[in-house]
Amino acid sequence: MKITYAIKTSRYITPFHQRGLALRNQPKPQVYFDRPLQYYLNLGFQNGFVLDGFEERAFPPEIPQSHPLGWGGKFSELPAVIVARMRLVS
Repeated sequence: MKITYAIKTSRYITPFHQRGLALRNQPKPQVYFDRPLQYYLNLGFQNGFVLDGFEERAFPPEIPQSHPLGWGGKFSELPAVIVARMRLVS
Protein backbone atom coordinates (compact mmCIF):
# COMPACT_ATOMS: atom_id res chain seq x y z
CA MET A 1 0.00 0.00 0.00
CA LYS A 2 1.24 3.48 -0.88
CA ILE A 3 -0.05 6.84 0.36
CA THR A 4 -0.20 9.46 -2.39
CA TYR A 5 -0.55 13.17 -1.69
CA ALA A 6 -2.33 15.04 -4.47
CA ILE A 7 -4.69 17.86 -5.32
CA LYS A 8 -7.85 17.55 -7.37
CA THR A 9 -8.93 20.25 -9.79
CA SER A 10 -12.39 20.05 -11.23
CA ARG A 11 -12.57 23.52 -12.75
CA TYR A 12 -9.84 25.70 -14.24
CA ILE A 13 -10.48 27.37 -17.62
CA THR A 14 -13.86 29.04 -17.00
CA PRO A 15 -13.49 32.10 -14.71
CA PHE A 16 -15.77 32.09 -11.69
CA HIS A 17 -16.04 33.54 -8.20
CA GLN A 18 -17.40 32.27 -4.93
CA ARG A 19 -17.49 33.20 -1.26
CA GLY A 20 -15.51 31.23 1.29
CA LEU A 21 -13.56 31.35 4.52
CA ALA A 22 -9.79 31.52 4.82
CA LEU A 23 -9.55 31.39 8.63
CA ARG A 24 -11.49 29.76 11.43
CA ASN A 25 -13.91 32.16 13.12
CA GLN A 26 -13.64 34.59 10.22
CA PRO A 27 -16.53 37.02 10.79
CA LYS A 28 -17.61 37.25 7.16
CA PRO A 29 -16.88 35.19 4.00
CA GLN A 30 -14.58 36.74 1.42
CA VAL A 31 -14.83 36.52 -2.35
CA TYR A 32 -12.44 34.22 -4.20
CA PHE A 33 -11.86 35.01 -7.88
CA ASP A 34 -10.63 31.97 -9.78
CA ARG A 35 -9.09 32.66 -13.18
CA PRO A 36 -6.72 30.63 -15.37
CA LEU A 37 -3.12 31.79 -15.60
CA GLN A 38 -3.64 32.86 -19.23
CA TYR A 39 -6.24 35.39 -18.05
CA TYR A 40 -3.72 37.33 -15.96
CA LEU A 41 -0.80 37.00 -18.37
CA ASN A 42 -2.88 38.12 -21.35
CA LEU A 43 -4.08 41.19 -19.42
CA GLY A 44 -0.46 42.18 -18.99
CA PHE A 45 0.48 41.47 -22.60
CA GLN A 46 -2.49 43.49 -23.90
CA ASN A 47 -1.31 46.45 -21.82
CA GLY A 48 2.32 46.50 -22.95
CA PHE A 49 3.93 44.26 -20.31
CA VAL A 50 6.41 41.46 -20.96
CA LEU A 51 6.96 38.43 -18.77
CA ASP A 52 10.55 38.43 -17.54
CA GLY A 53 10.47 36.15 -14.53
CA PHE A 54 8.53 33.06 -13.48
CA GLU A 55 8.76 30.83 -10.38
CA GLU A 56 6.80 27.79 -9.22
CA ARG A 57 7.62 27.38 -5.54
CA ALA A 58 6.93 24.24 -3.51
CA PHE A 59 7.77 23.38 0.07
CA PRO A 60 10.92 21.26 0.52
CA PRO A 61 10.19 17.63 1.53
CA GLU A 62 11.60 18.16 5.04
CA ILE A 63 9.10 20.92 5.97
CA PRO A 64 6.58 19.54 8.50
CA GLN A 65 2.89 19.63 7.74
CA SER A 66 0.88 20.87 10.73
CA HIS A 67 -2.57 20.08 9.29
CA PRO A 68 -3.58 17.09 7.11
CA LEU A 69 -5.04 19.39 4.45
CA GLY A 70 -2.39 22.11 4.72
CA TRP A 71 0.61 22.70 2.50
CA GLY A 72 3.93 21.24 3.61
CA GLY A 73 6.66 18.83 2.63
CA LYS A 74 4.21 16.05 1.75
CA PHE A 75 3.22 18.19 -1.24
CA SER A 76 6.81 18.96 -2.28
CA GLU A 77 6.05 18.12 -5.93
CA LEU A 78 3.13 20.57 -6.18
CA PRO A 79 3.75 24.34 -6.13
CA ALA A 80 1.92 26.18 -3.38
CA VAL A 81 2.47 29.44 -5.22
CA ILE A 82 3.25 30.60 -8.74
CA VAL A 83 4.90 34.00 -9.18
CA ALA A 84 5.13 35.82 -12.52
CA ARG A 85 7.07 39.07 -12.89
CA MET A 86 5.97 41.40 -15.66
CA ARG A 87 7.56 44.69 -16.69
CA LEU A 88 6.13 47.48 -18.76
CA VAL A 89 7.90 47.90 -22.09
CA SER A 90 8.35 51.54 -22.98
